[in-house]
Amino acid sequence: MARSFCITDRGNAANEDFVRVADSYGVVIDGASGLAGAPLFAGRFASNAQWLAHVVGAAVCEALDAGARAEEALEGAVSLARGELETAAGTPLAEMDPLAVPSATLALVVVGDESVELYGLGDSPMAALMRDGSLVVSTDDVLEELDARAVALMSERDPGLALTGPERRRLVDDVVRAHRLLRNTEGGYWSLDPTGAALAHLRRRSLPRDEVASVAGMSDGFWRAFARSGPAAFGVADPAAELARLTPERSRTILVRLRELEASDPDYLRFPRLKRSDDASLFWLEG
Repeated sequence: MARSFCITDRGNAANEDFVRVADSYGVVIDGASGLAGAPLFAGRFASNAQWLAHVVGAAVCEALDAGARAEEALEGAVSLARGELETAAGTPLAEMDPLAVPSATLALVVVGDESVELYGLGDSPMAALMRDGSLVVSTDDVLEELDARAVALMSERDPGLALTGPERRRLVDDVVRAHRLLRNTEGGYWSLDPTGAALAHLRRRSLPRDEVASVAGMSDGFWRAFARSGPAAFGVADPAAELARLTPERSRTILVRLRELEASDPDYLRFPRLKRSDDASLFWLEG
């Protein structure tokens, strides 16, 4: 790939995204804010989700830089994270509260001599612009459907008392917790976590390198700027048009507009969603 860049922007109390790009790969890992448990790595990381994203992300990049295959890099990184977590918690992972075990989404693109490989877990989308003008998008439809269901229930349960966005979000706390318990279960969704259970269910797409014009991976917090439908769809920009000419400056312009729209809708009514803002990260590689 000829040109590349990455950007990230905090949308919550702490940025729980990890993003990095190199000549032959790009990776975004979006940590999922915990629903239970106290931070185990205070002083190093603000939350356990931030710890997971950064520890796994850095280890994956180190392994890829050393020539490891993507699957090997992920397995080694998750094993490292599991050891750190069990040491910090002082208990085996199998005995921990499932809601206290941090998790994350994954968007990993690896560029080879003949192919561009997309590896995904969860709803951090990857979008490849092909030379014929078509757009290939890889994401987790199950997880997006669960979020859409929670957003719909939030509106149904609204008692009409002019609640703030966070107050409306608390109306579906039980639903969000129930959905989180579907993580890494048959019939649920697959997400990166220290158990490594999801690695056998990686979403993978292989594209001929000479047919790919550019490819981007991003956290769902950035994808909401491109999405036209579904929860947190702001439709700021068209992904097919943008991926043909994306730059760091243009990415920041899109992000600024997204933040303006988020701030203009503090009650989550114009743009129904579960969070006012979200961490937004993106990497881009040109063919």
